[in-house]
Amino acid sequence: MISVQIVKIKRDQDAVMASSVESSVSSHKISTQRRCKQVGWKGKQYSRPPPPDLGIFHCDICKKDFKHLSSFCEHQRVHTGEKPYECESCGKSFTRCADLIKHRLVHSDTRPHHCKICDKRFKLAGDVTKHQKVHSDDSPFQCHFCSKSFKRSSCLIKHLRIHTEEKPFPCKECHKRFKWEASLREHQRIHTGEKPFRCQECGKSFTHFSTFQQHKRSHQNERQFRCKDCSRAFNHKSNLLKHQRLVHT
Repeated sequence: MISVQIVKIKRDQDAVMASSVESSVSSHKISTQRRCKQVGWKGKQYSRPPPPDLGIFHCDICKKDFKHLSSFCEHQRVHTGEKPYECESCGKSFTRCADLIKHRLVHSDTRPHHCKICDKRFKLAGDVTKHQKVHSDDSPFQCHFCSKSFKRSSCLIKHLRIHTEEKPFPCKECHKRFKWEASLREHQRIHTGEKPFRCQECGKSFTHFSTFQQHKRSHQNERQFRCKDCSRAFNHKSNLLKHQRLVHT
């Protein structure tokens, strides 16, 4: 009678352990049945065996450890080069969903974050934090060349390139070098053909934001350049100068 009870208890324990293992394995699956509401992307379903240490996900390539499966899977794309999140406006792809969401602001005029002091608006909350230092009198970072002071160390580093002529950002395609990362990104569109600024009214796309803004004024009929001689108005200053040269001289 006692042996029967022991066998029954062992079977119950095995059943609990099997259920626990099955639950653990299923926690490492990524389902194809759910679609991200923000980016509309489905992931492929696959399983990863749980690592030896419970709750620790170990990268075999760079030996880095992660506490969460989502962080581990995201990290793997650094090694594989996978960029599953694609922008539907310009086709640019990203490793992380968060980067795609941030990138989408490039195509939008929405600026939901504002400075409480001057009410200037920004696309990103982090930009507000950086901007608010403008309202502070504290400028602890000083240039040793010209004694100009800055509120942020990053601004001082950028400023120093004026004196040193340092160009730390090279183009991988043509090897041209740039002082600023933003200038490099803008230059690279020459090679990629990327035109991230798209007009919502006519669908025309542009490589540079300044050209995009200039184009938008043509739809808004902002004829801000007016001839003093005949009061005729033009969208662009170059057109006004051409008019004055041909008609009034």
